[in-house]
Amino acid sequence: MGTKGKQIVELDVAELIAELNRAYADEWLAAYAYNYMGQVVTGRPAAKQLAALLLDTSKDELEHQQELAERIVSLGGKPVADVSKLVETSNDGYPTPPANEKDFEAIVRKVIEAERGAIEVYNRLCARTEGKDPISHCLVVHILGEEVEHEDEFESLLS
Repeated sequence: MGTKGKQIVELDVAELIAELNRAYADEWLAAYAYNYMGQVVTGRPAAKQLAALLLDTSKDELEHQQELAERIVSLGGKPVADVSKLVETSNDGYPTPPANEKDFEAIVRKVIEAERGAIEVYNRLCARTEGKDPISHCLVVHILGEEVEHEDEFESLLS
């Protein structure tokens, strides 16, 4: 990031990078968990629909981690490089898939729980960056909107 770009950030950049890295780790872990669950879910006629939604949402989470990585780098930081450090870096840890791949409701509830955690993280980041870092703020507003959409999609599967 250029000199003026750094000057307009009115936050402790090291703290912001750490927060973005926690969100980055969350996104990697969610992407993996959703991809895994999308590959193994069975047992109901709606399992194919759930699998497709999980795999599609996993792609969104990978997009989020990429966007966060780009912002982290632009702020002069580095995204978490060691995959074994993702869980300890993350906000909420790994959203462990239910043991029973036929338990449709448990899978959906696990994803809803993870999406709600993401909504909290991005809502906090929105408040923290508003008026202090417009670039990060726009990014987290964008991601927050998608996480809210994900929660709604998965909640609709239970109704």
